[in-house]
Amino acid sequence: MTKLLLVIAVMLAPASALAEKATYDLVRYTPPPAWKKVAWKKDVKDKNTISYTVTDKQTRTYCQIFLLRSTTSKGSVTADFDSDWKNIIVKSYAVKDPPTLTDTAAEDGWEVKAGVATFEFDQGTSIAMLTTITGYDRSVSIVAVTSSQDYIPAIQDLLGSVEMTKPKADAAATKPAADKPAAKAGAAKPTALQGYMDYNPFTKTWTWKLRYPPK
Repeated sequence: MTKLLLVIAVMLAPASALAEKATYDLVRYTPPPAWKKVAWKKDVKDKNTISYTVTDKQTRTYCQIFLLRSTTSKGSVTADFDSDWKNIIVKSYAVKDPPTLTDTAAEDGWEVKAGVATFEFDQGTSIAMLTTITGYDRSVSIVAVTSSQDYIPAIQDLLGSVEMTKPKADAAATKPAADKPAAKAGAAKPTALQGYMDYNPFTKTWTWKLRYPPK
């Protein structure tokens, strides 16, 4: 099993806030903990998507996180990301602006790319985020949408817990391409999952920033 990034440290967190790892297809992750004592609603659709949803009726805010079952890669993480952004983000949420992107990062044969943009929903502004993980001829996408920056830590914590399992195949097929040397196990910190969204109240825009900028 390949760990995509270091799990975000939970300092002084109560035991009730910790959850056991769950597995969906090639992804092993920690489901989001209860939000203000309200459990996230888990839903599985057509065996191709698993989602977690939470709403706050008092503040009229929401957050949804989707994990999509892996598909055959289109050849690169950029091609996979662009395809999913067009077919999932743009079509589902009518996002008009191009995404703010992270640099592609790699570890042990997996590459990661993420992007974020805003869209109008229910007379307010929401955020749409797509994270694409590509490797070994497979591509996995994680989608998060929310109407409040209050849920950003929940999204980042789930992404920070992600571990990828190599698909079952013969050894020759799972070797990284010759022009893409594999990073040493545990050495890489994919920036796509180590970032955060920063809000500028003056321009009312979101910017994706790296939590651990490269030296």
